[in-house]
Amino acid sequence: MSNMILNNNALEILGGFSGDYHKRIYGRDIAKRLKINQKTVSNILNKLEKENVLKFSVEGKNKYYYLNNLNPSIKEIIKLIEINKKIKFIERYKKFRELYSQLELRTDGILAIFGSYSNFSANENSDLDILIIGKHQEVKDLEKLYSLKLNIVKIDRKKFDKGDILIKEVIKNHVVLKGLEEFISLAW
Repeated sequence: MSNMILNNNALEILGGFSGDYHKRIYGRDIAKRLKINQKTVSNILNKLEKENVLKFSVEGKNKYYYLNNLNPSIKEIIKLIEINKKIKFIERYKKFRELYSQLELRTDGILAIFGSYSNFSANENSDLDILIIGKHQEVKDLEKLYSLKLNIVKIDRKKFDKGDILIKEVIKNHVVLKGLEEFISLAW
């Protein structure tokens, strides 16, 4: 595989698959969502298809793209997509950078943000929705320190049910701060 995957526009396009690793996306919808020229999107999609990152199916005149699950490197590519999303998240909410580090230190397992912060629609009244799969230490002191309500949802790995409404929401809209490989395996 070439360095095409590291192209910023390619990562942005592939980011559309992070909410559902088996999702099919119409090229025109990608261009509209990202506000990128449709021809540019089309060229990138074609290159990703040639590099076996994406596959497509045709319905009528429309081409729908999806991740090539037969590609042995696809989970590594998904990691790049998720890491890119984490970087954007941390850049957007810089004032909580130390909070994220503290949460990571106090969590043994998966730590994921969901809700308004993960879709970049949080305001000053928003709480930080956190999914923890595993063990964690107390965080009340962090709420006081950062003047931010932390809404922690803790579940057991064995009870991670992709059919559950909350889990569907987390999979659709998340930022994984810790335990990325395990999260990908569960969401797969």
